[in-house]
Amino acid sequence: MARYEIRTFPSRGISGIDIHKADRPVRAEMGGLAVLVAMAVASTVFLGLDYGADGSPVLFAAVASTVVLTGLVGVADDVLEISQKVKPFLIVVAAVPLMLYLSQRAFIFIPLLGSIHLGLLYPLVAVPLAITTSANFSNLLAGFNGLEAGCAAISLGTMSLLSDLYGHPTVAVLGAILTFAYVGFLALNWYPAKIFPGDSGTLMSGAALAAMGLASGLEFEAIVLSIPAAMDFALKMMHRRPFKQRHVLGNTSVRPDGTLDPAPYPALVHAFMKVSPIRERELVVSVLATEVLFALVATVIGVIFL
Repeated sequence: MARYEIRTFPSRGISGIDIHKADRPVRAEMGGLAVLVAMAVASTVFLGLDYGADGSPVLFAAVASTVVLTGLVGVADDVLEISQKVKPFLIVVAAVPLMLYLSQRAFIFIPLLGSIHLGLLYPLVAVPLAITTSANFSNLLAGFNGLEAGCAAISLGTMSLLSDLYGHPTVAVLGAILTFAYVGFLALNWYPAKIFPGDSGTLMSGAALAAMGLASGLEFEAIVLSIPAAMDFALKMMHRRPFKQRHVLGNTSVRPDGTLDPAPYPALVHAFMKVSPIRERELVVSVLATEVLFALVATVIGVIFL
């Protein structure tokens, strides 16, 4: 489907400018829709087969529904440009299926601290807060060829492995479906990108990471996997006009030699640019390597406390 989007979306105005290229080519946008469709089809097949040993098709449906609904919020945002004040509330609505499934859970496990009792705060506050925060974190650490899809593939693949180790094969299968979907999309999104994921791709990957962590009781590992995106968020919040920096100060620009010149506000990618001259492909590889590092940390923590 992504190839169909590449051929048809630009002519329909569903497109974006690749601002980190000297010639600023126009590329298809909203590529996350292809990931969403692939996941929905594969998930329907899985539910039809009724596999799973940990409860269910119910667990699978709850997690998948939250991910799909968040993806639809992203699609709506790509098309309608939803207000930043409204978007979080829509993602909370998307989290309702998982909130209902986890309505009886009251504990969260933190390594070294043990289980912490949250009572009703777990399904009513922790679940929607985690889904919304993770989705928006992933939406902010974006904008370079292969970055969003690469981070999604690494983090969701890691969470899929950990979910299986902890006896949640149903969640692991959903993670595998999403991982392969993002890897397939990455082939077209890698430098030089032919298509961008859009909010439909970024919001969905963040929501999926949090949803899988919550469903498997691996909240702490999901947090570790979110650290690069959280670092980017924290840096951007240090600016006196958070969330409006790009509109006020502009974007990263490309120097004549192809290296990137960071915009004058703090961000994780800008930190890499300031260390040494770096091109877009090298920048993305560096950020993905950082994500791999935290994936290894999350895996080690998961195995230690297995």
